[in-house]
Amino acid sequence: MRFLWVLSGLTFGGSFALAGELVLTNGDRLQGELVGVNKSSLTWKSETFGSLTVDKMKVENFTSTDRVKIQGEEQPCQLEGMKGHYLTYTCGNSRRHTSTELLALDSIVPFVEYSETEYQYEGTMSLSGNFSRGNKIEDDLELEAGITFRQKDFRHVMGIDYESKSNNDEPANEDYELLYRLDWFFEERWFWYNEVRWAGEESKNIDERYVLGTGLGVQMWENPNTALALEVGLDHVKELLNATDDDMANPDWDSSTERSALRFATKFRYKLPFSAELIHTNEILYSLKDAEDWELSADIGLNVPLGQGLFSEYKFEYDFDNLPANETEKEDTKFSVGIGYEW
Repeated sequence: MRFLWVLSGLTFGGSFALAGELVLTNGDRLQGELVGVNKSSLTWKSETFGSLTVDKMKVENFTSTDRVKIQGEEQPCQLEGMKGHYLTYTCGNSRRHTSTELLALDSIVPFVEYSETEYQYEGTMSLSGNFSRGNKIEDDLELEAGITFRQKDFRHVMGIDYESKSNNDEPANEDYELLYRLDWFFEERWFWYNEVRWAGEESKNIDERYVLGTGLGVQMWENPNTALALEVGLDHVKELLNATDDDMANPDWDSSTERSALRFATKFRYKLPFSAELIHTNEILYSLKDAEDWELSADIGLNVPLGQGLFSEYKFEYDFDNLPANETEKEDTKFSVGIGYEW
């Protein structure tokens, strides 16, 4: 369940006529006024049906007599309707008409409601595992969860990724990552991100990893069928390593590494039949200190909705580290099947 929470609501008198109109892709027309838009849905105050929440994919057009606050715009804006997937509007005293894909706008609220008490929340969680007994004994569990909290033009993202894997009753290797990220939308499509990560990878003999990152991101396009976002920034990475027997015997071995790296990342989405989605993300870190020190992480996933917020997830993960810690393998691949829930 995704929702928009506005503490100071709209008040309509008994004789006041709502002059806006919402047109759905099936041809239905609803008189009323806009309550708000979040990442996935539009909330509409209908004269006949009261407050309705509609998937943005089902919106053909809408107009509103109220001035609105659009992410990245400081001045109140006047909506002029949609053409195709694009919403057109003017802001402040400018006569410049701006057109932006509706799906790329995560926040639109009436300007009178734009205050400290306006919030948006959404979240997702997925779980996958493998438990084998007999000739092969294996326990593998992976949990991913994330929460997004939005206030005005700022988006807070918190996430956790945990994996435990054990073979033949050996002690489990545990990998984990905790993430906090703050995005500031200074334009409709552009944002400045700052993030902190704390991670550990026993499978790679990395006891702890600390990452501080900052950079710029842009939503290149987003429509019902496809979307692409790009990010470019700078990361500072510090790793504390677990010593192997060979490391202990080497007097020159250093238990920690530290570097700054350029970061390039993309996220691509493509809609498939039966509401399934193909999602591809990748991230490249290129060290500023050593040209041979670079890493690539790429995920390809297929999400199939099951109804009531549930979805099944099929994901292939590929990691390549050109200079891995403690002479571990450069390549890691994994295929997982799991189930998730989003709200």
